[in-house]
Amino acid sequence: MPKIVITAENIIDIVHLIDTWKGKLTWPLLCKEVIKILELDSVTRQALSSYEIIQKAFTARQRALREEVQDDSEQNSDVEYLHNQISSLEAELNRAEMKIEAYEQRFILWQHNAYINGIRMDTLDDAIDMLELPLIEIKRKTGGA
Repeated sequence: MPKIVITAENIIDIVHLIDTWKGKLTWPLLCKEVIKILELDSVTRQALSSYEIIQKAFTARQRALREEVQDDSEQNSDVEYLHNQISSLEAELNRAEMKIEAYEQRFILWQHNAYINGIRMDTLDDAIDMLELPLIEIKRKTGGA
């Protein structure tokens, strides 16, 4: 009669080992790990897979590990896409900042020219009010020119 090496307590340990497995999971690798954990001389795939709970845990963990590998490759492509997005947005931001700087310089120039020509700020603000009116009314106020 063969020696029983797998007990109820061992099954719990083996299932826990399978559930926490990292990396590639194969029957030979699992058998080696079970031999280390349970301090056995040997154990075979057939002995382990004859227990339904171990077989189901093994199959489920293999499937989960395969899905994790696929998810990692998808995440890598997502990360690459997001890095490209960041680079693109940073370039766009730099262009916008340069344009704002150019507008600020132009405004300073206009402000200086207005000061040199004796134009007051309240006169410039009146011009803004004029821009809100339809063009026909502006021509009537200025004499139609």
